[in-house]
Amino acid sequence: ETPMLHPIPGGAAAKPFITHHNALDMQMFLRIAPELYLKRLVVGGFDRVFEVNRNFRNEGVSIRHNPEFTMMEFYAAYTDYTWLMDFTEAVIRQAAIDAQGTAVLSYGGRELDLSKPFQRLTIVQAINKYA
Repeated sequence: ETPMLHPIPGGAAAKPFITHHNALDMQMFLRIAPELYLKRLVVGGFDRVFEVNRNFRNEGVSIRHNPEFTMMEFYAAYTDYTWLMDFTEAVIRQAAIDAQGTAVLSYGGRELDLSKPFQRLTIVQAINKYA
């Protein structure tokens, strides 16, 4: 678990929440993301690191954005983007199975079958298909 209070904001391009640490008599920032601390662990010799925890971004509120949210962030040394895609897919699939007992989810009258391999597109292919 990485620190929630940071002496300087960092880890993402977002506006931080600011607080005051009374015992240290200094301004502190609520974590935007655990990125910088996790990357320090990788540089320090940990091959694979992850964290599931709260993040805080002092920005707008809408049906798609909440300033306080839970996120998983992970890093893996000596891998490539295909390993990261495979890992992400496996995490999402297993989370569905653990939460619902199945990899097939229903929402809004539609089914999403996470047991099948995810479609992989280049940016250009995605724009051409969905934009």
